[in-house]
Amino acid sequence: MRGVIVHVEYRIGWIAIRDDRGEITIAEVLGGYDVEKGHVISGNLHTLGHEVFLNQSTSERMDVMVEYIGLTDRQAIAAIQRCGR
Repeated sequence: MRGVIVHVEYRIGWIAIRDDRGEITIAEVLGGYDVEKGHVISGNLHTLGHEVFLNQSTSERMDVMVEYIGLTDRQAIAAIQRCGR
């Protein structure tokens, strides 16, 4: 599945990815990967836990921990705010 990074929360290392269905996946980036808003990501966006995503914009594989799947915009904002506290 493909998606586009719609938010990067640098202080906690999370990225929010909007998939083709309009749902948001939130993943923690495990490592020093170059991620930016607008990058195209592919991988198993609908499974919680450890995954490897491909950043198609940089041709880089990224280890991530998928924290949330199938979120609306409002739910994604709330999840990020909760983690930042």
